[in-house]
Amino acid sequence: MAEYILVINPGSTSTKVAVFDGEKELHSMNIDHPAEELKKFVDINEQLPFRKVAVMKYLESQSLKPSDLAGIAARAGAIGQLESGAYLIDETFVNACRTSQIPHPANLSPIIAYEIAEEAGTGICGYAYDAVCGCGVPDPIFTYTGVPEIKKPFFTHVLNSRAVSIEQAKKDGMKLEDTTYIVCHLGGGVTSNLIKGGKVLDFVGDDEGGFSPERSGGVPCRELVKFCFRSGLSEKQVQKKLKGQGGLTAYLGVNDARDVERMAFEEGNEEAKLVYDAMIMQLSKDIASLAPVVCGKVDKIILTGGMAYSSYLTAEMEKRVSFIAPVSVSAGTYEMEALAKGIHRVLAGEEQAQVL
Repeated sequence: MAEYILVINPGSTSTKVAVFDGEKELHSMNIDHPAEELKKFVDINEQLPFRKVAVMKYLESQSLKPSDLAGIAARAGAIGQLESGAYLIDETFVNACRTSQIPHPANLSPIIAYEIAEEAGTGICGYAYDAVCGCGVPDPIFTYTGVPEIKKPFFTHVLNSRAVSIEQAKKDGMKLEDTTYIVCHLGGGVTSNLIKGGKVLDFVGDDEGGFSPERSGGVPCRELVKFCFRSGLSEKQVQKKLKGQGGLTAYLGVNDARDVERMAFEEGNEEAKLVYDAMIMQLSKDIASLAPVVCGKVDKIILTGGMAYSSYLTAEMEKRVSFIAPVSVSAGTYEMEALAKGIHRVLAGEEQAQVL
């Protein structure tokens, strides 16, 4: 008997959807939302009906009704400090998404899932898995920044980083709870995550470590303060410069590592190679900075995300960090698969869904 799981993962300009039969993907689609359509909405919450219609049309295109589903897997946004893993989407969870003070497209996903489950009328449930805020409540030692008014925010690439950790543990023949991995998620923004026993213990965020394709990383703070005061830019403009227009984008005008490698290795652009190598070195330093947290006892370093497809980048990073632990490459992102597999484990009774 089929175990149809609808997966919903909203992004800023698109909504990723998929149908799985248990752990097997049957079909997936990236529903693009043109900028002119999104301009109609004042804020993210107003996009809810628009996004839900898109999801329902997708479900219909797969000849499925809500009542055919065994469960719904939803990406969740920033609604507090959640633990990693699955959460039942109930009215409390939905209200937390509606009232979140941190706008994030993924805040809409659990609401859509809840409404579709209600419409099914068959007792199916929606579940959120590894929310954006799913790092748990951090040990206070990891929150200090040196400025009492500023605490380190605990947001990182939880979903994909935990997904590759779960799969790595299987490959290593180990129980997840007995593993300690450093997972470097190499995307438009880069985070290095120390995952011990399947949970995020500490990490280097995309605004505090090395620069990346679209992020500035951790800019020297005194120089940043001087820049802010003399630039004449608004806070929003400075934030955009740091996130979206920083890193490779700022230096080279491109945000794709493949373009940088073409410039560096095919066109002989020395500046491009220098910038690229500087990024690789800085990101390697981020990985190494997490090892002392567990006294160097790391089972494996995992390189994942889109940039991990680059053999040059992964070889250079491995050369710099393999003294800590063996390096494994798991290129790409596994968000949709991770969401489906997480909810399949809940439906199979292998994992317990938490309640907010």
